[in-house]
Amino acid sequence: MPQGPPPVGPGGPYGAQRFPGSDVDPGTGLPLAGFGRRLSARLIDYTFLVSLLFVFFVVVTVFQTMTNPDLEEMPDAVAEVWAYLFLFGWGLAQFLYDWLFLAASGRTPGKRLVSIKVVGTDGGLLSQGRSAARSALFGLPHSVLCLGHLFLVIDCLWPAADTPRRQAVHDKAVRSMVIRG
Repeated sequence: MPQGPPPVGPGGPYGAQRFPGSDVDPGTGLPLAGFGRRLSARLIDYTFLVSLLFVFFVVVTVFQTMTNPDLEEMPDAVAEVWAYLFLFGWGLAQFLYDWLFLAASGRTPGKRLVSIKVVGTDGGLLSQGRSAARSALFGLPHSVLCLGHLFLVIDCLWPAADTPRRQAVHDKAVRSMVIRG
């Protein structure tokens, strides 16, 4: 006599238990975003942010040239400001970019394109304060030369090995997670 499909219970077919790092959060049942999606979203966001900053620098440079047409060279003080912004301003820009988008919708443009979203470990949207803290922990280390970048590499690789929620360090600190959807 033919039998139907195997029984599927809470642990999967034949009662198998989910292994650590599976694709569903054990606390909320929400589908977790994989490392590849998170990395893709971050690369899209970096490309978008670099484009925005490039347009900003071009507009400011054109404005400065139009308001001071007799200047043939940029004054040293202005050049120093641009240099400091270039070296240390990326972290502030990254913080503001992430914070504004996460506070508004839980997604940056890159996250929206790859269909992932940042939520609290309870499954709800992050508050203003938690999204600001998450963005600060991720964005501001960009401004610390060398050590900040080392921290970011560790932070960004952490979800690949984390169980059971695939959280980065900045996610663990503010009790957030990244889900598909």
